[in-house]
Amino acid sequence: MRFRLFLAAFLLGSVASVSGADQPDDYASVPKEAEITWGQLRPLSFETKFDLPSGFLHLPDGTTVIACQRGLFHRVDLRDPAKPSAIYLDFREKMKGSVNFEDGIHGLALHPQFEKNGRLFLSYSQVDPRRTVLSEMRVDLKNDFVPLPETERVLLQVDQPLADHWGGQIVFGPDGFLYLGLGDGGLRDDPYRLAQNLWAWHGKILRLDIDRKQGAREYAIPADNPFVGLQLMREEIFASGLRNPWGMAFDAKTGHLWVADVGQDFWEEINRIEKGANYGWSDRDGPAALAAHPEPLLADARFIDPVFAYTRMRGDGLCIIGGYVYRGEAFPELENCYLFGDWGYGLVEAIELSPDEDRALRRITLYRQSPDSAGPFNPTFIGADSAGELVVLSQDGTIWMLERLTAMSKNG
Repeated sequence: MRFRLFLAAFLLGSVASVSGADQPDDYASVPKEAEITWGQLRPLSFETKFDLPSGFLHLPDGTTVIACQRGLFHRVDLRDPAKPSAIYLDFREKMKGSVNFEDGIHGLALHPQFEKNGRLFLSYSQVDPRRTVLSEMRVDLKNDFVPLPETERVLLQVDQPLADHWGGQIVFGPDGFLYLGLGDGGLRDDPYRLAQNLWAWHGKILRLDIDRKQGAREYAIPADNPFVGLQLMREEIFASGLRNPWGMAFDAKTGHLWVADVGQDFWEEINRIEKGANYGWSDRDGPAALAAHPEPLLADARFIDPVFAYTRMRGDGLCIIGGYVYRGEAFPELENCYLFGDWGYGLVEAIELSPDEDRALRRITLYRQSPDSAGPFNPTFIGADSAGELVVLSQDGTIWMLERLTAMSKNG
């Protein structure tokens, strides 16, 4: 409870720096539908309570690895929750001293050729000094994909000036490159203006070739990254102007990268990431100007508006959790919808995307926590199972999936 109160107070902060009445809200016209009647989000009946789950991936044998923020990785079978879970990897010793709200395990991903090379990638925080670590580890392909901690190799470390807004999620693109989302370094208003500074990695999406080494780097720079060869700009940067990206996923059909970005005072946003694009923070918060920085850091900056944003001023949410474009088969009602959650309000929602994927056509409530709910529900990760169906991790340690409601189950 103290964690929740701390984050809510921190995210809300003092709203004196921005006037909510002056904020544009072109997104308010998107029709909002009542909670669905054709499906229901339900918790799976695992005996294990997962300690602050933060992400997952699927192994080739159909099992799922659940990463927990404080260092444990559990191996489970989403298809049969009655099967006992097992410890897959234990990073608790490495996570000693990581006690702040956002400290811990932030991301995990398998190499596109994992079944041949057994390469597992991790992103996590460390202290003394405070930093983000991107590393790789081998698994034993002949022994049930068991990880080999002694093979861990650090690829990149990013010093963190403050104690939050880590970001840290990782994902491989259809191009085979690894994408790493990093927050602005923390506190209100991006005090060091890192998100707009193209010499800083903070507040950016990085794109790395982890199959090669280049100079002193443990990775290489893709030749078509937008700032290759430009002075005073980091060549790893793919996109900029993000505050705390929390949820990254490539659309399995179009190959587009989608990122949810946690806002400061009023806005939570959903972005389709384009090469070299600037998404505005900290000159802007969502679609609105940020009063704390009336003058842009970069004189020639051009900003990309969110595909969709919702405001706290209408009670729509508090802290967005991404998110992926649905391509499963069980719920044709969700085709071409981006699914996301809100940590603060206990919500799971969807927006139907236009054919050009440049705006939302409607907003659909999949689940809303109510006073009658069985327990706390605070989404920390929104992803898909191996068939593309919705899986939600909640901070209280539960795992939820969307199920079809039949006429019998409705009458219950």
